[in-house]
Amino acid sequence: MQKRIDLANQTFGRLTVISFFGSSSNGNALWLCQCQCGNKCIVDSQRLQKGFTRSCGCLRSEISRLNIKANNQTKKYMGNPKNFQLINRTNLVASTLKRSNNKSGVIGVSWDKTAQKWVARLYFQGHLVLNRVYVHMEDAIAARKAA
Repeated sequence: MQKRIDLANQTFGRLTVISFFGSSSNGNALWLCQCQCGNKCIVDSQRLQKGFTRSCGCLRSEISRLNIKANNQTKKYMGNPKNFQLINRTNLVASTLKRSNNKSGVIGVSWDKTAQKWVARLYFQGHLVLNRVYVHMEDAIAARKAA
């Protein structure tokens, strides 16, 4: 059995190690850490020392927010990047512009070439809420707007 290296009071990225928490199933030491944002988390010593874990997760959300503002495709479909600070994940989709190749004129309604019918789809928080096929485009648009 390897001797455990004491990481207490050391800082790795935004995490400061508070105390030893226990051992993981693979034998690595687990450490209780305090993030600069105030959250506490338990991190594997290997991930701390190799730099794989640098925060409680707050760093990832900040980087994602910056990437959305810098991405040219996002600017094209979302408009002015100054508006992004007011947008959360739920209404981010609702504020998108329709694509230039959109045949129906409504986001979430498309033509299925194989079935030769209109399809109404709606995703909410990663789950498919609506996925129905219609003969008439108007029916698909009504179903999409109702959902």
